[in-house]
Order: sequence, then C-alpha cells, then structure tokens
Amino acid sequence: MLQAEASLASAQAKLAQDRAGATPQTLTAGQNAVAAAQVNANNAQTSFNDTQAINAQSVAVAQGVATAAQAVVNADEATAPPSPTLAADQAALAAANNALAAAKAKAQQSNDQAAASLALARQQLSSAKSSLAALRTSTPASTLQMDEAQIQIAQANLSTTQHQLNGATIKSPIAGVVSQVNVSAGQAVSGGGSGTGTSSSYAIVVYSPGSYEVTGTVSDAQVNLVAVGQTVQVTPAGSTQALQGKVTAISPAATITSGVATFVVTAQLADNSNSIKPGVTATATIVTNQVVHVLTVPTSAVHTTATGSTVQILVNGKPQTVVVTTGASDPTRIQILSGLQLNQTVVIAVISSSVPSSSAGTALGAGGGARGGGGGGATRGGGTGG
Repeated sequence: MLQAEASLASAQAKLAQDRAGATPQTLTAGQNAVAAAQVNANNAQTSFNDTQAINAQSVAVAQGVATAAQAVVNADEATAPPSPTLAADQAALAAANNALAAAKAKAQQSNDQAAASLALARQQLSSAKSSLAALRTSTPASTLQMDEAQIQIAQANLSTTQHQLNGATIKSPIAGVVSQVNVSAGQAVSGGGSGTGTSSSYAIVVYSPGSYEVTGTVSDAQVNLVAVGQTVQVTPAGSTQALQGKVTAISPAATITSGVATFVVTAQLADNSNSIKPGVTATATIVTNQVVHVLTVPTSAVHTTATGSTVQILVNGKPQTVVVTTGASDPTRIQILSGLQLNQTVVIAVISSSVPSSSAGTALGAGGGARGGGGGGATRGGGTGG
C-alpha cells in the first residue's frame, strides 16, 4: 500500500516538474556535466594520439631488426660455399620476424583500446550536450502525455492494492482446528491452496480431526516393492499400538541427499482415533507381501549361499544339514516351502568350546523348532513422517 502511494506521488511530482521546465539549478548541473565530458574527451584524444605514436615507434624498431637480419641471411646465402653462420643467422631472422609479429599485434590491441575509450568519451560528451539542450527547451507535449499516463497507471495500481487490502481475509477450505500460524502482522502472504507440503510452508495450518496422513521414505532398492493400496502399520512416537493405513501415493522421482536416492511414500490412516496428534513423528512399516498358515523358522537358522539355502536339524542329538526352499520373510522369521516338516528341531546357533582333556569341540543346538504361522507377514520399507 505504501509503495503504491509513493509511486503515485513520484509520478505526480515528475509531471509538475516537466510542466514547470528547467530550474537554474538543473541548468547549472547540465552545464557542469558538459564541461566535464569535454575534458574527458580531450584527454581521451590526447591518449589516443600518444598511444598510436608509441606503438608506431615500437613496430618500426622491430621492423628494422627484422630487415637487418634478413640482409645478413641474404649475404650468407650469396657466398660460395654458403657461410658457416647461415643456420644461426636464419634462426636470428626467425626470432626477429616473430618479435615483429608480436609488436604489431600488441600495437593493434593497444590502438583499439585507445580508440574505444575515445569513442566512449565522445559519446558521453554528445549525450551531455543533448541533455543540456533539452533542459533549455520547453518540455515536449509527448513527454507531458507520458507523465499523465504514468499517473493513471500509478492510480490504477493504488486502487488494486487498496482492493486487495480490503479483501485480505484468509479462508480455510476445510473445517478444522488451527494448529500453526506461520505469519506475523504486516507480512505479505500469497493466497490460497491446500496440499501435503510441510506445515511450515503454509501461512496458517488447519487440521481436520479424523483425517491423518503419514509420509516417509523408502530406498531405491525398496521402492519397486511398494504399491498404492498396500497395508501400512503406523506406530506414532511414544505409542506401542500400531495403527492401520493404506499407501495412497509414491513420489515418481527420487530425492538425492548426499548421493543417496530415496522416494517419498504417503499413507492414509484408517484409524480416526482422537489420540493421534498432528505433526508427531511415527514409524511406518509397509506390508509388501503376506502369507498365512505357513511353515516358518527363525531367520538365524537358515544359511544361504550361491548354491542355495540349508538348515541344520538335530537327528539323534547330532546336527544334520538339509537343503530347504525359502519363501517370504520378515526380520525375525522366514517361510520354508520345502525341506522341513512341522515340529522338527532346527539348530539356530553352533558354539565351539574347548573342554579339558578333550581336543574336540561340542556342537550345541539352541532352541527353535520349525512351526506353522498364522499370518507371518514379510515386510519391507518403512520410515518416519508427520
């Protein structure tokens, strides 16, 4: 508002000045500008003349040296047999020619710079004279018309600004509770919009109770396992109860941080509990595969190599290795598709210890029978969001 008023006042002052014409002070300033520009032009002309003279002398000296060297070579070549100093004299001639070429190039560059400075000084002098001549004549009608047009533009901008100020009321597109105010009195803000950006990116943040989203990141190795509609188990910070949700969006492009690529995943919570607080962090686990009524063993019991997977079982108290086929897994258990039977005892740790008067180690099987599971979900991904 203040800027619009200042622009209008400036346009009105210029129109008044142009109508009144030049003042003694502005005429004096114009004359001083012309005098200073004339001095600069004279100095530039003198410098240009001096530069040309010095450069011409330098080129003449280099030309003389080259001419003398050429005469020596010509004399060497005219003798029979050729003079024994011919090679040295030819080298001296080449050096003299190179020096001559360098002197000419340097002279041309120096002359060009002096000429450019002279042209600029003359242009500034011409501009100063034109400005002074304009001050001595009455303001043209076209200039006054332009001043009046600028006043009309400034008045229109002022009216628009006044209208915007009168309508400066921020309205929320949803019914909810104000949780953050990120603006202060007098601060300019842009209008409208809603979205899923960070809460600090909006002027005022309004949350609608009962509708919550959580955002997190997955790695580039995990993103191909995630799909919209998958189940998400979300545990808010400070809580031990997981809330259910669904993946609703996956960012199409990666975010690169310190050379590491991650993808933002957004999930909508199905639980409308009022115990959830907007803005809190949470741990989210995305269920990418789920199998039920399957045979599982602890992950530490399975040994995988390039040739396949094996498990050790206890047969008559001794470990025996069997080949198994594995399926889905989570951080603690892995599905066995073939190779084991329900209630077989498997070895999950082998401990070697020295026993007095014996040179052999003993193998101990620690816990863990193969068992059926009622919903062992293999999980991938995860992250935190608010």
